[in-house]
Amino acid sequence: MPIENKAIPALATMTGGQAFASYIAIFWQFMVIVGGLAVLLYLIWGALDWIFAGNNADRMKRGKDKLFDGIFGLVLLVLSYLIIKIISTVTGLNIVNPDWPTL
Repeated sequence: MPIENKAIPALATMTGGQAFASYIAIFWQFMVIVGGLAVLLYLIWGALDWIFAGNNADRMKRGKDKLFDGIFGLVLLVLSYLIIKIISTVTGLNIVNPDWPTL
């Protein structure tokens, strides 16, 4: 009986190159999800710092900086998706869900 990954069952039928491409796509999708959660938590943290800063200018600046960094991270996530979509459109490959031929 072969070993099967129940989380990604289709990988058992793929050859080496196709499985590697699928692992890269799955890793990118996972990183986008983790990055999105990190952005959300960082924005909440920055907003709470800003709200609870009171008259303390240093804490207010740190809160604003966290908000800016969170928005910058969100822009990077969107840019990564746009780059993947542009490459997919130009090359005709479905990079997010690859079905690439192997040697």
